[in-house]
Formats: sequence, C-alpha cells, structure tokens
Amino acid sequence: MNMKVLHTADLHLGKIVAGVSMLAEQREVLKQITTIALEEKVDAIIVAGDLYDRSIPPTDAVELLDEVLQTWNVEHRFPILAISGNHDSQERLAFGSTWYENNKLFLKGKLTNKMQPIELDDTQFWLVPYHEPAQAREIFQDDAIRSHEDAMQRVVAEIKRNWDPTKAQVLIGHAFVAGGVPSDSERQLAIGNVDRVATQFFEAFTYTALGHLHHPHAIKHPTIHYSGSPLKYSFSEAEDHKSVRIVEWDAEGLISVNERELTPVHDMRILTGTLEALTTHIDGSPEDYLQIRLLDAGALIDPIGKLRAFYPNILHLERVKPRLEKAKKEAFKEVIQKDERDLFQQFFHYTTGETLSADQNEVLEEVIAEVRGADEN
Repeated sequence: MNMKVLHTADLHLGKIVAGVSMLAEQREVLKQITTIALEEKVDAIIVAGDLYDRSIPPTDAVELLDEVLQTWNVEHRFPILAISGNHDSQERLAFGSTWYENNKLFLKGKLTNKMQPIELDDTQFWLVPYHEPAQAREIFQDDAIRSHEDAMQRVVAEIKRNWDPTKAQVLIGHAFVAGGVPSDSERQLAIGNVDRVATQFFEAFTYTALGHLHHPHAIKHPTIHYSGSPLKYSFSEAEDHKSVRIVEWDAEGLISVNERELTPVHDMRILTGTLEALTTHIDGSPEDYLQIRLLDAGALIDPIGKLRAFYPNILHLERVKPRLEKAKKEAFKEVIQKDERDLFQQFFHYTTGETLSADQNEVLEEVIAEVRGADEN
C-alpha cells in the first residue's frame, strides 16, 4: 500500500528578523501548506522540528500553532508527526502528547530510551526529537556518547532492534547531517564540526525527514532530505525557492520525492546599486523585505530615509566596500626608495581600486608641501 506525506520543518513561529515580526507571513504560508496537503491528498504531515523560534514563544505564536494544528488535524483529519527542534522547549511541546495521540497528533518533545514507532498503514515512523549528547548519555546510561554522532548512532541502533523489516521505515529527526549547507538563520549546535552526523546512519531507512538546515537543498541524497524552512529568515537564503516535500513510498521502497514551492507575501531579497539608480528606477516589488547594498563612493546624506520613501521594508543597508587588490610583493629596499606621493597613490589604489583624480592629486601636493614646510620650521 502506497503512502504519501507532506514533509516540512523549521516553522520558527514567532520569528523576528531585524526587529520585524514574521508572524503574518507565517500565517499566510501555513495556509499555502494546508492547500498543498489537500491538493496532494497526503496521508500525513511531518513537521521535523523548530515549531517555535524560541523556547518561550510569544502568545500569538502559540495561538498560531494551535490554529494550524486544529486546521490540519481536527478539521481535515491529517495525522501529524512532529518533533521538537533545538529552538523548542522539549517540556512544553511534550505537554499533552499522550492525549493528542488519540486524534493521531503525534508530537514528541523529549528523547526517551524506549524507541517505539508510530504505525500508519504499512509504515513505521520513528520520531527522534533534537537532543544534546549529554542528554542521550544520561537517557541510555552510556558514557561512550560524547558527540551528536555518537548519540544518533545509539538512537538508530535502538530503532533497528525494534523495527519490523517487512514495513517501510521513516525517521523524523532534527540534526546537522555531514555535507549539509547551513544558512545564517540557524542556531549553531556546537563549536566546530562536532555537531555533524554521518549520512551512513540513515541509509537503511526508506526516507529520512530532517529539520534544522533551512536551505531546501542543503544536502543531496536519494533518501535523506531537508525540507528547508517555509520562509526565508536571513539574506543568506535570498536565492532559495522555499518549498515542502511531497514524498511517496510503498513497502518496496521510495517511489518519489517532489517539491511544491511556497510563495511568500513579501519576498526577502538583496538589491545592489547606487542611491540615484535605486531611487530613479524603482524595483518591481518595492515592498519586499530588502537588504540594500549601495555602490556609491562618496558621502551620502540620509540614504536610508531617501530609500524608505520607495522601499518601506528595508531590513539592512550597507555600503559595498571595494575589493582590495592583491598587492604585488615588493622588497623593502624598493619601498623606501619611493617618496610620499608614490606611497600614498599606491595605498589609495590598493584600498579603493581607483587612481587619484587631478583634484585629489592637487590636494595631496598641498598637504605634502604643508608638512614639509612645518618640518623645516
């Protein structure tokens, strides 16, 4: 029997980007996900962690999650399989989970040493919420667990002891899989690369539904997938096309993994140009959330005020610094043979990529003459 699911993750409800609440954007994109689930006639919805953006979410974020779970699970009768992520409070998400299961809302907030599947038709789903190595070490009473990889290795070993090999096997996790591409909006799990988990632990599963990395193509693997976040939460994601995964399998294995793109109310984009160009030729979607990179070389008076008259949702403004040229190596004896004029012209060209104009050279000559005159006196 075939099973089809919608895989999403990293909702980050209550997210604030550069002081702007994303809640209205999140409400609209969740409506799109509902529409896609209905159009695709999915058998279940997976949410692979980070339902909230922080452990104590604002009231309106809690109300939005309550609203969407009501829509998916009660109104449309979709079974939901969800786990906590590193941004969530495990205890808060675990509240009421036994009660929810009566309505096929399976929400696992805390890792336990009893790895028991959720069975829907011919599939066993294994819910593995985010966990720290120290937490797994205590849960399994195993002092050998020292890293995220050690912890996941032990979790998967426990799963394999209990699974039914005649059924399809799906793991739902929230982790940083080795080879994945991060974005600026993810919270680092550990210093260095000790948070990485090898892909080899998941290769026996029919499908591995992951959360944590926000790029929809953070990893390329036939059966291991990140859905990516449904919205852009940093400008490092500006080129992403956000989506949800529609995944289908049967007892023989994975049949298909397809994407359904999501369209934000306001996109998050980067515009580059001079102040004059950006305020003369107005971009086609001026109300998007924007990072503006100005190319102007000289002083500017109130650039943000002038730009906001046309682009009301600027989240970040920066001046583009010229790329420093690779300096030609010079021997010390060559450097000391140059006079002040040559040295300054060389420095100016190195730092700005430009040469001094006639007016600038005139000012330089005046300054040099003035300094020399002061030394003589």
